[in-house]
Amino acid sequence: MSNVSNLAEAREARRLQQPRTQGGKGFALLHRKIMDVPFYKDPEAAHLWIHLLLRANHEQTVVSTDVGNVTCERGEFITGRNALASETGLSADRVKALLRKFQNLGMITTKSNNRFTVLRVVKYDEYQSNFCPADVQPVSSANPVIPTHSGDVCPADVQPVSTDNNILNNLLPNGSKYVAPAEENSDRKVTRLSCEEVWSALKECVPDARGWSAITPKRKQIIQKFWREAKPIAKQFGDAEPFGMTAFRQYLNYLHTSCRWMFESRPDQKTGKTWQKRNYEFILNSELYAQVREGDRDDR
Repeated sequence: MSNVSNLAEAREARRLQQPRTQGGKGFALLHRKIMDVPFYKDPEAAHLWIHLLLRANHEQTVVSTDVGNVTCERGEFITGRNALASETGLSADRVKALLRKFQNLGMITTKSNNRFTVLRVVKYDEYQSNFCPADVQPVSSANPVIPTHSGDVCPADVQPVSTDNNILNNLLPNGSKYVAPAEENSDRKVTRLSCEEVWSALKECVPDARGWSAITPKRKQIIQKFWREAKPIAKQFGDAEPFGMTAFRQYLNYLHTSCRWMFESRPDQKTGKTWQKRNYEFILNSELYAQVREGDRDDR
């Protein structure tokens, strides 16, 4: 009986060392450094980025399509905006905006036709290894992994699908504002304002306001002007952290709770007209921001 048990264990061990098949399911290991990515606090952006990492092929794969066989290299996969929306639960427009952001950051490239898109995760090979680390916890290393004998090969169920140990420097291209500076300069990190993120926060935090269906160049200028002027105002109020998305969301949440007059249409008894609820242009005003911080715009 013990021989049979040992034989079964040996077969199971060999099975785990076989290459992962296309239809198989396995573990996806994510390095904690992903929490340092600037858009990590945007749940939709982080969700989509992780989904792209999970969907990318870990080896060259031939995919049958309506226009014939298409070869997807390691780090690539065939998809589309609507397909990603269906898989992640995000809206198609939000997926489109985030993919454009990832492209601008040099994190992905795309090749499209009228039927589908081949999406490639840039530097996939550099920060994902074919072999398991010694403790099967860090997914990869900046240095190439030297294969050892078959006993140390990563089991098929532990496929590396994650970020690099040094994600901020290897995931994004050199020169990107999102690339983390060297450790000795870590206190001088540069962040970039995303008008799409501001727009998303407005839709989420003040849904009763008169919103936008699109972001135009003029509306981007309104966002940028508000951001430039709000920073020194927040500093004068003694905020410990510089004005950013967290402070902006707190401002919006306060408006939605304590300044309800902005989001309700009310009749004017004197003129007989109706005051319309406020729009984003009204909210994105540094003078209003200062008055709200002083409590002068609360409901009476």
